[in-house]
Amino acid sequence: MKRILILTLLLLLLPVQVLAQDVIVTRHFSGLWEQPEHENQGFTLHVVHQVSGERVAVAFWFTYGADNESRWFIGMGPVIGDQIDLDLYSVSDVGFLQANDPNVNPADLIGSMLMTFDTCRTGLVEYDTDLPEVGSGSFPISQYGWILNTECSGGISDDTPPNAPIAEQRVFLEAARAGISGSGHADFEQRPDRTEFSVEVEDLADGTYSIFVGGVDRGDIVVNMGLGETEFRSPVEAGKVLLTFDPRGQVVEVHDGQGAVLTSGDDVFDDGSCSNCGNHNGPGHHGNADIEVELDNTGVYPLASGDAKLGPREDRTDFSVEIEDVPVGSYDLHVGGNLVATITVVTTMMGRTEGAAEFRTPVEPGKIALDFDPRGQMIEVLDGSTVIMETLFQ
Repeated sequence: MKRILILTLLLLLLPVQVLAQDVIVTRHFSGLWEQPEHENQGFTLHVVHQVSGERVAVAFWFTYGADNESRWFIGMGPVIGDQIDLDLYSVSDVGFLQANDPNVNPADLIGSMLMTFDTCRTGLVEYDTDLPEVGSGSFPISQYGWILNTECSGGISDDTPPNAPIAEQRVFLEAARAGISGSGHADFEQRPDRTEFSVEVEDLADGTYSIFVGGVDRGDIVVNMGLGETEFRSPVEAGKVLLTFDPRGQVVEVHDGQGAVLTSGDDVFDDGSCSNCGNHNGPGHHGNADIEVELDNTGVYPLASGDAKLGPREDRTDFSVEIEDVPVGSYDLHVGGNLVATITVVTTMMGRTEGAAEFRTPVEPGKIALDFDPRGQMIEVLDGSTVIMETLFQ
């Protein structure tokens, strides 16, 4: 344990990404947590999700009893923001390698425990039990071991699956009440290594405004000479605010002292369900949320890359698929198993090869009529009968 204490001191000297900022509990909080004020005591913490999708945590508290012998308790409960609210159980009368019996429940509820974290590496535990030898109290904790090859930011990107599709979306902000001439937009971008959200406004009176997302105040935006922008990011970087909330499916608003000045209204970022993703434009498309997804290379042409973009607007909807670094020639584009276009790849003045298929509704010269909905469909680029790039469009 003395070696662990030394390791803990060394870790505390290492730079961490989250300093003096609010954090949310993510999967990267899983690991070993020490009670630095106490001898050989602490927690193993596991942040998991249930079949229902609810984020919960299980904590095993290893400590000592009144007889100075090892004792442990189990905590289970939901993850809420920067806290874990646990029911605390004591387990007794179980023998070494005792056979499992579904009719036996040796766990007794003895109280509660609240774990509150101020960074990825430090927190405070408050407990209240009905056991006289345990009672109630509080103590600090610090993490001294975590999942191999992981880095905690305390932001929402920590829980992004490594195979999550790359997505870029934009919603537009319009005047929320009479007398407001300003406008703006909000952008959301998700990639496997980061998540970004920003709000930009123009033609507003100079001053400090509040950004509300889903009815919750998420920070300020300062307008100077009619322009203002606030950027959130996870992991955080200089000049930006740690992104600890998910704006998808939420109404974005800019407030002054009297209430909303600008609002996204029904135009919200697609959260995957699209039950409230704004107004329909074109064949089943929603709001003004831009979506961009990169195509996966199947390995036929190792340098090949491409992307698919959906851009609905109030008066039109655009969809395009672009590919590059493949041999010059013609390639079939399939959406949902149907041939929708042929992409002609040529050599550019810069010596690269690229080609695109562009769709639009209402149609315009040089583009193809967009009479299908690409969302939720498999997009494939084929060389003859061989798929060279593909993706499932979100």
